[in-house]
Amino acid sequence: MSATTQYIIVIVAYFIAMLGIGFLFNNKVTSDKDYFIAKDKLNAPAIGFSFSATQMSGSTYMGTVGSIRTLGYAFIPAAISSAAAPWFCYVLVGDRIRKVSARLKSVTMADIFEARFGKVAGLLATIIMMVASVPTIAAQLKAAGNSFEVLLGIPYIAALFIFGGIVILYTILGGMFAVAWTDLIQGILMICGFVILLPVVLTNCGGFTAMHEAYAQFNPAGISISGSQPMMWVISGFLVWGFFQVGGQPAATTRFLTTSNEKTLKSALVYSILFESFIFLALAVISIGAGVLLPVVENSDMALPMLIQGYLPPIVGGIVLAAALGAMMSTIDSVLLMVSSLFVNNIYEKYIKKGENAKSGLNAGRITTIVVGVLGLLVAINPPDAVLWIITTGFSLMAAAFTFPLLLGLWWPRTTKAGGLAGIVTGSIACLAWYIAGYVLYGSLSKWIGGIWPAIFGSVISLVVTVVVSLATKPDSKEVLDVFFDDTEVEGEPA
Repeated sequence: MSATTQYIIVIVAYFIAMLGIGFLFNNKVTSDKDYFIAKDKLNAPAIGFSFSATQMSGSTYMGTVGSIRTLGYAFIPAAISSAAAPWFCYVLVGDRIRKVSARLKSVTMADIFEARFGKVAGLLATIIMMVASVPTIAAQLKAAGNSFEVLLGIPYIAALFIFGGIVILYTILGGMFAVAWTDLIQGILMICGFVILLPVVLTNCGGFTAMHEAYAQFNPAGISISGSQPMMWVISGFLVWGFFQVGGQPAATTRFLTTSNEKTLKSALVYSILFESFIFLALAVISIGAGVLLPVVENSDMALPMLIQGYLPPIVGGIVLAAALGAMMSTIDSVLLMVSSLFVNNIYEKYIKKGENAKSGLNAGRITTIVVGVLGLLVAINPPDAVLWIITTGFSLMAAAFTFPLLLGLWWPRTTKAGGLAGIVTGSIACLAWYIAGYVLYGSLSKWIGGIWPAIFGSVISLVVTVVVSLATKPDSKEVLDVFFDDTEVEGEPA
């Protein structure tokens, strides 16, 4: 039996399992709220793994491996800081969002922004999240298509539509139920994949010391912590992939809307931390090893598939590839669900078909999921080369727009509607302006003035503007503040 046939057997079995989960949970979806957030119907492992699997995405397995291999140790702080993202997200906003969403019966993160900063802010947040999410979907599809092409010999376009079609199908069938439970299974596969690959890479490199010395020969500039990048670039990357996940990953923080139970959310945090800590520490080692074992790679995003192909038996490699595909699928399904929920809940039901029944919203959600998925497929047909930097662009826009307005809105009563709205607007504009300036000067989406990442620049502008405008405008009403700062619990069903 050929290696390609063995890969295909494993991947087909994996896809059948994912589709089976979609069909299994199809009958549980009876309303648009079930479809979008499965409120109080998910347990802690499903929430915790789903949060982390969504956050990590295909950039972890494809883009980050390729970027560390190319940039060296300068990018490792950014990668490892991602393991701290659950701490920042759960501790700084998770419990607050849980309480507020239980009180408001929120379905989307845009509902939170609307309740705190007004309808215009809610609509603007909806639009930014929807627009910034399409590149993320396209990037995951690109990574999957490239993997299929390298390992299975399937033409890139065919691979796109096979992979994308399966993700779209199980998402429209089971909604958040299917997304969360497939994320749990995919997360377990990710752990298994790195448990297999990590010792293989280390053994073939001759151990940590030999790997380090060999990498110094492969990439002399990359062996230092700053490498060829300004130190501010390294520091910015560390902050962006850790702290700024608070605002930059609304598809992940949407998990805080799925439960009103405090104990469930705290337990979910533990699962997220353990999961991500292992994955990102292992990833740093595997990525450096990729430079040693694969000194010549035409496309850096293909480093992981080439490691699988060159150093693992096909059946075992199929399992690791399934883990990589799982990272991509978990992000695509979550982003698809987030975008469809934003459109249905914050545009369709409020401005187009007011007062329609739950079934109408459910049907609209499924149709939107298909439309957004197809749009992502079309963009993925001819996207830019580097997966990581496609994702980073959309992520940075949301991080700059949302991080500080969200934090201040949840923790500082003096934040006003005008301040929050101004912070969202100026943060997003400043981020885009910084990207444009960097591209004009350096012709790249990964190089910026002074090494300062656009997410950092835009967020600082957003913070200053939010504070200044809030202090200059009238405080919000007691009714609004009570929703956000009254600590009375509104418990739902235990998950």
